[in-house]
Amino acid sequence: MWRIQKKEKFDIWENDLCSLKVQYEKNKCRVYVNYKGYNVIIPMGMYGFEDEIQERKIKYEVEGEKGTFNSLSYVVEENKVKLFCNIIFSFLSEHNLDKVLYEEFKY
Repeated sequence: MWRIQKKEKFDIWENDLCSLKVQYEKNKCRVYVNYKGYNVIIPMGMYGFEDEIQERKIKYEVEGEKGTFNSLSYVVEENKVKLFCNIIFSFLSEHNLDKVLYEEFKY
Protein backbone atom coordinates (compact mmCIF):
# COMPACT_ATOMS: atom_id res chain seq x y z
CA MET A 1 0.00 0.00 0.00
CA TRP A 2 2.74 2.48 0.94
CA ARG A 3 6.06 3.28 -0.67
CA ILE A 4 8.21 4.61 2.17
CA GLN A 5 11.20 6.86 1.55
CA LYS A 6 13.39 7.27 4.61
CA LYS A 7 14.95 10.70 4.98
CA GLU A 8 17.30 11.94 7.69
CA LYS A 9 14.64 13.48 9.96
CA PHE A 10 11.37 12.16 8.51
CA ASP A 11 9.80 9.57 6.21
CA ILE A 12 7.60 10.10 3.17
CA TRP A 13 4.79 7.57 2.84
CA GLU A 14 3.34 7.60 -0.69
CA ASN A 15 0.74 5.81 -2.73
CA ASP A 16 -1.32 6.73 -5.79
CA LEU A 17 -3.83 8.69 -3.70
CA CYS A 18 -1.80 10.79 -1.27
CA SER A 19 1.54 11.29 0.43
CA LEU A 20 2.24 11.67 4.11
CA LYS A 21 5.26 13.26 5.72
CA VAL A 22 5.93 11.47 9.01
CA GLN A 23 8.28 13.16 11.48
CA TYR A 24 9.37 11.15 14.51
CA GLU A 25 9.54 13.12 17.77
CA LYS A 26 10.23 11.27 21.05
CA ASN A 27 7.35 8.76 21.41
CA LYS A 28 5.09 10.60 18.97
CA CYS A 29 4.86 11.20 15.25
CA ARG A 30 3.76 14.29 13.39
CA VAL A 31 1.85 13.39 10.20
CA TYR A 32 1.33 15.94 7.40
CA VAL A 33 -1.25 14.99 4.77
CA ASN A 34 -0.74 15.89 1.10
CA TYR A 35 -3.76 15.13 -1.09
CA LYS A 36 -3.30 16.34 -4.68
CA GLY A 37 -0.95 19.05 -3.45
CA TYR A 38 -3.22 20.23 -0.65
CA ASN A 39 -3.10 19.87 3.11
CA VAL A 40 -6.58 18.46 3.75
CA ILE A 41 -6.60 18.15 7.54
CA ILE A 42 -9.36 20.77 7.93
CA PRO A 43 -11.61 19.24 5.21
CA MET A 44 -11.02 15.77 6.66
CA GLY A 45 -12.35 17.04 9.97
CA MET A 46 -15.41 18.47 8.24
CA TYR A 47 -16.11 15.07 6.66
CA GLY A 48 -15.95 13.12 9.93
CA PHE A 49 -12.38 11.85 10.15
CA GLU A 50 -12.38 12.41 13.92
CA ASP A 51 -15.30 10.01 14.36
CA GLU A 52 -13.46 7.23 12.52
CA ILE A 53 -10.35 7.68 14.65
CA GLN A 54 -12.28 7.79 17.91
CA GLU A 55 -14.06 4.54 17.02
CA ARG A 56 -10.63 2.88 17.01
CA LYS A 57 -9.65 4.58 20.29
CA ILE A 58 -6.56 6.27 18.88
CA LYS A 59 -5.49 9.43 20.66
CA TYR A 60 -4.31 12.23 18.40
CA GLU A 61 -4.10 16.00 18.21
CA VAL A 62 -4.09 18.52 15.38
CA GLU A 63 -1.27 21.02 15.72
CA GLY A 64 0.07 23.89 13.67
CA GLU A 65 0.37 27.63 13.48
CA LYS A 66 -2.92 29.46 13.68
CA GLY A 67 -4.04 30.78 10.31
CA THR A 68 -1.46 28.71 8.43
CA PHE A 69 -3.05 25.65 6.83
CA ASN A 70 0.29 24.36 5.51
CA SER A 71 1.62 23.81 9.01
CA LEU A 72 -1.30 21.68 10.25
CA SER A 73 -0.40 18.13 11.18
CA TYR A 74 -1.74 15.22 13.17
CA VAL A 75 0.25 14.15 16.21
CA VAL A 76 -0.15 10.50 17.18
CA GLU A 77 1.72 7.98 19.32
CA GLU A 78 4.55 6.32 17.41
CA ASN A 79 3.23 2.81 18.04
CA LYS A 80 -0.07 3.79 16.34
CA VAL A 81 1.36 5.64 13.33
CA LYS A 82 1.02 2.78 10.81
CA LEU A 83 -2.62 2.16 11.73
CA PHE A 84 -3.29 5.91 11.72
CA CYS A 85 -1.77 6.34 8.25
CA ASN A 86 -3.76 3.38 6.92
CA ILE A 87 -6.95 4.97 8.27
CA ILE A 88 -6.05 8.24 6.50
CA PHE A 89 -5.70 6.30 3.24
CA SER A 90 -9.02 4.51 3.74
CA PHE A 91 -10.77 7.76 4.62
CA LEU A 92 -9.43 9.56 1.54
CA SER A 93 -10.38 6.57 -0.62
CA GLU A 94 -13.97 6.67 0.63
CA HIS A 95 -14.47 10.46 0.58
CA ASN A 96 -13.94 12.61 -2.49
CA LEU A 97 -12.39 15.79 -1.14
CA ASP A 98 -11.79 17.32 -4.58
CA LYS A 99 -14.74 19.68 -4.22
CA VAL A 100 -13.32 21.24 -1.03
CA LEU A 101 -9.80 21.92 -2.28
CA TYR A 102 -9.01 25.61 -2.08
CA GLU A 103 -5.86 27.56 -2.70
CA GLU A 104 -5.50 28.39 1.00
CA PHE A 105 -5.16 24.68 1.81
CA LYS A 106 -2.20 24.33 -0.58
CA TYR A 107 0.48 22.01 0.84
